[in-house]
Amino acid sequence: MMDSRDWRRIEGLRSLIHDGVARGADFVEKHHRHAAEKPFRVLESLAPIAGATRLVHRVHDGIVWLTYGGIRGINRVVERVDDWVVGAIEPTGDDSEG
Repeated sequence: MMDSRDWRRIEGLRSLIHDGVARGADFVEKHHRHAAEKPFRVLESLAPIAGATRLVHRVHDGIVWLTYGGIRGINRVVERVDDWVVGAIEPTGDDSEG
């Protein structure tokens, strides 16, 4: 049977995982945008293709926003479900088994 220390460890692990996913998505999104910025800037400086490149840049940024925002959103939903499941199975301490 798990004791309160085991449950605290589970809580800590759950927090670490969900925080890691959220921070990881933020980190990768930031670097994804940074990596794409210079090529877009160069292509947007070329008059014949500047307009089309700006459009592609906006579409790219929108997809990046949706993708990483989706990851963060799904992580939040999973965290809420996780909270509910663990809350349903976590002993309340009122049980007097022995």
